[in-house]
Amino acid sequence: MTGPAAVRTGVVVVGAGLAGWTVADTLRTEGYAGDVTVVGAEEHAPYDRPPLSKDFLAGRVGRPDLTLGGGSDDVTWRLGRRAVALDVPTRTVTLDDASTVTGDHVVLATGAAARRLPGPHGAVHTVATLDDAERLRAAVRPGTRAVVAGAGFLGLEVAASLTGLGADVTVVCAAAGPLLREIGPDASAAVLRLHEGHGVRVLTGARVSGVGGPRGRRRGRTSVDGPSGPVAVVLEDGREIAADLVVVAAGADPASAWLAGSGLRLDGGVVCDDAGLAAPGVHAVGDCAVWAGERCSHWTRTVRQARRVAAVVAHGRPPEADAEPDYVWSDQYDARLQLAGSLRGDETSEVVCADGGLFVVFRSGDEEVAAFALNQSRQLMRWRKTHRRRPAAERIPA
Repeated sequence: MTGPAAVRTGVVVVGAGLAGWTVADTLRTEGYAGDVTVVGAEEHAPYDRPPLSKDFLAGRVGRPDLTLGGGSDDVTWRLGRRAVALDVPTRTVTLDDASTVTGDHVVLATGAAARRLPGPHGAVHTVATLDDAERLRAAVRPGTRAVVAGAGFLGLEVAASLTGLGADVTVVCAAAGPLLREIGPDASAAVLRLHEGHGVRVLTGARVSGVGGPRGRRRGRTSVDGPSGPVAVVLEDGREIAADLVVVAAGADPASAWLAGSGLRLDGGVVCDDAGLAAPGVHAVGDCAVWAGERCSHWTRTVRQARRVAAVVAHGRPPEADAEPDYVWSDQYDARLQLAGSLRGDETSEVVCADGGLFVVFRSGDEEVAAFALNQSRQLMRWRKTHRRRPAAERIPA
């Protein structure tokens, strides 16, 4: 009788999302000739996640359109397997089938896990994976009453997609306006008008405390939506919203709990230096990592980190740091929202263009540190080309 398989390889990448796929792909383009093994908890081949809440949820694209291409022919993929432990000194990863993979280098790219709310089975959804998005899309019909808990980019994209599918959507926003911390009050007000103009109700300054079962009314509580429906979304102030389904888009936590006891420092994610090194031969990238005190919060930063770590592994040294500002975009209805740079909260803002959209520049002292555009892509792209990222010491982690 044989025991669990033990594999030796050059590089073990734990996580088969954007970060892990980019590491593997870049290793090959950088000329790394050793064996590369990528471990992924999902059974799906690596795919692009941003469209899940937009074009995929809306039904405009299918599974094949999400697949990340290239870089896979000479990589070993261990899909449908979850990493459960890491021995740092030997760089050995133990999987959920008790098999092990040991590498000269280990790259941790497990991403983040969506926060969830307890509630009736089938009524509460997230949009963190392809399977999540498919379940949600199958549950929506014209007239479906949907509550979205969270008014960040993900929650607003989901709200727009569900509205396009004919749902009656309510967004519960903890702040005084959607995306307020990320884009400031002027832009937040414009985004609020965008959604309200498409029939979405946005409840600001409100938080969801739980989801009750069918006819989940409670004595002493008042309803903001008439007779109770299949589920009752309970707000912290005691109000209830009747809903057919609930989508939780209230943030995510780094998927690093499986590393407890490994000896790595975990503080909001895997703590690394400014090149992603957490321990000798152990690197971390993306949403599970904290680089030089900064958490990763953008698609573009994830790609930069993955390419940087791959170059370190391939050549033994990091490339010159990319000074391009962080960038995130979001398509909602017929509008494109774009943000370059990041805000600490103490900047001043100036609306420099509002004709047919909105363009806002943010300043720290005399320096322009971020810009936001609503249907002003040309302005935003021009700004990105002429501005650099703030040094790490001047930024606050997201």
